[in-house]
Amino acid sequence: MSETTEIGTLAELQAAGRLVARVGGREVGVVWDGERGTAHGIRNRCPHSGAPLCFGRIREREGGTPGAYALTGARVLRCPWHGWEFDLESGRCLDDPSQRAAVYPVEIVDGLVRIEA
Repeated sequence: MSETTEIGTLAELQAAGRLVARVGGREVGVVWDGERGTAHGIRNRCPHSGAPLCFGRIREREGGTPGAYALTGARVLRCPWHGWEFDLESGRCLDDPSQRAAVYPVEIVDGLVRIEA
């Protein structure tokens, strides 16, 4: 059963770029995409190697072939250890679909950030 937990304020999220908390025995976080003004809930553990995923960077995904890279428009969370990229909406790894980070609903109400995990 999931629970909604308040983990901080919108001002804290915007300033730090992330909020991380232990909820239901697992470490989860909310990351802030400042470019789009959106918050995303995700487990703070990279499925590839256990890195603290929420401490990665949100950026636009590059696509193409060597020497012909182009921005795709998709926003991803890039793992801070090995650079694996995860879709912010689904948690799916874009380079290895067998890898997926759990994602959670987030709501911001009256300036408070809540995650359902």
